[in-house]
Amino acid sequence: MSIAKTLLIGLLNPKTYIWIDALLINETKKAILIMFDGKKIWLPKTWIVKINRKRHCEEQSDEAISIKISEYLWAQKSQ
Repeated sequence: MSIAKTLLIGLLNPKTYIWIDALLINETKKAILIMFDGKKIWLPKTWIVKINRKRHCEEQSDEAISIKISEYLWAQKSQ
């Protein structure tokens, strides 16, 4: 692999992750639908590193979760 390709992969695949607290609305085999900041967002499961399921919300049928996702991918999705 060339040096340029190695550097490009390093730039596009960052190692910094963030945790997002959201409500899980729907889940399929390939993606999840979450409610974050008043918006519904579909996230591919391949982007998600880890999901922590917290508790069942009493007033809604949605489930509170925390999602560990790459900071780069989250920034791309929220634009």
